[in-house]
Order: sequence, then structure tokens, then C-alpha cells
Amino acid sequence: MEIANLRGIARLVNHAAFKKLSLETNQSAYIRQLKKYANWETIQDDLKPKKLEELLTYGYQLLVDNYRNEYVYKSTLLNNFILQNYCLDDTIILNEFRINESIADVVLVNGTNKVFEIKTELDTLERFESQVNDYYKAFSEVYLVTHYTVCDKYAQSIDPRVGVIVYAQDNSLQEMRPAEKVMQHLDTRTMMASLRKPEYLRMVKNIAGFVPSATPVFLYQECLNVLLQFSAEEVQRVYHKILKERISDTKNVHIRENLVPNCLNYSYYSQNINEKSYLTLQNNLNKKV
Repeated sequence: MEIANLRGIARLVNHAAFKKLSLETNQSAYIRQLKKYANWETIQDDLKPKKLEELLTYGYQLLVDNYRNEYVYKSTLLNNFILQNYCLDDTIILNEFRINESIADVVLVNGTNKVFEIKTELDTLERFESQVNDYYKAFSEVYLVTHYTVCDKYAQSIDPRVGVIVYAQDNSLQEMRPAEKVMQHLDTRTMMASLRKPEYLRMVKNIAGFVPSATPVFLYQECLNVLLQFSAEEVQRVYHKILKERISDTKNVHIRENLVPNCLNYSYYSQNINEKSYLTLQNNLNKKV
């Protein structure tokens, strides 16, 4: 398949595109473009997808086989690694989570906490060192997730405390090197800054027993002053507890019971889904192509 077609599919089979499936009812243009880039006319008649769900799965598999972009890595990380090793009932997975000056590809928090930074075979290690330094300000374990063709080279050039997970030739994920737990760089300011206002207020109340009285313009600084009275390790324990409050039981059930296609699991998990958007998604997935 031509690289231009694969790039076209990659623009349609990703988190941003999938979000529209739960928001918009008219998908005719989306279906038309996906069929175009998938070379619809060359697909054997008895193998042609009948519904949009099948067409998405077909397009996603083309990317897995020929053009493993970041979304393929994230999807594989969830389906073939996280779901195999962790219980979603006690785990929160955060997509594109801002930590200081960096944005982590995937963050996992349960009894442990891990940051997964993805570098596909299409990427480089540019900025990786500064990203890791930021991640250690809020989390204790960092993993590089990368392709088997570059894993040895990357493993030798990065911080030895960073774990390495390899995207193998059979499309599985294998831990090449475990991550070391790093606690000495935790930073209370960074942790607080990554939370929404209701969350950092609950964190202060949880750890100190009260929320400081202050006018809105000074409330953030007063909350920070309270948190700075505690060790960064104590703050991190409560910080992770607050993050886990984002767990959605409904989405976990939908994924566990295979109510969305596997290729959509990561995007679906990362969205703010309500009943209306879920029904819109299901209606779109069942549309004929």
C-alpha cells in the first residue's frame, strides 16, 4: 500500500478522529475517506467490511501491519499490556497528561505509578531526557515504549533507571528492562499544578484536614503553602489517590465486556463519555458502509 494511503488512514484512525464518532451522527464523509485510503475497490468482495465498525478495524489493522503510529502503540499498550496485567477497577489511565513542561503519552496509577513515553520507529529521542526529568517530579517509574528494531540502541543511550518496553515483531509488548523507582525528584508544586481546581482542593483537605480560607486570587498559593508543609512523598500518595477518583466504572464495564471494538478501546477510555455520546458511538459503528 502507498505511504500516502497509510498516512491518510492514520489521520482517520486515531484518538481525535474517534472522538467525533461519539459526537456527530453524520459520518458519510468519514466513511468515504476511509474507504478511499483503504483502497476499497481492491478488497475482495467477500472480505469487504459491511459496517463502520468493521471498516475501522480493517483500517486499524493496515496501520498495525504497515504504519505503526502513536495511536497503534497506545492501543496496544492498553489492550495487550495494561488489560493483561492490571485491574481497571483500581487503575486510572491518563492520556496526554501534562507534567510541568512536558506531556506524558500515557500515565498509569493504581498501587504503583508509571509513565509510558512512546517513541515509535518513526520518532527520535529528541527531548526525551527533559521529559523524563519532568515525569520524575510527579511519578516514580518511567518507561520508554519503542520498536524492537531500535530498542537496543535506545536502551544504551537513556537513563538506566528508565524501563524499556518493546513493541515486538508479533505486535506484542514485552518488558525488556524494568524501571527503577525514583523518589528523590518529587516536586509538590508540579503535582499540584497538574490537577484541576476541585482536585487540588480535595488533595489539600485530604492531607491537611482543611482548606485554607482565602480570596479566589490567593487560594491557589495558600493551598500550595499548606502542601509544602508536608513531605513530597506524603503529597504524592494523596495526589495519586485523587487521580484515581477519575476512574469511570461505566467505561470500564464497556471495555471489559467488549462493547466497543478493540481498536477503539484506548480512545473510548480517554474520552468524557455520557449516555448520549455512547449511544451516538454505537449508532455510528453500526452504520452500513
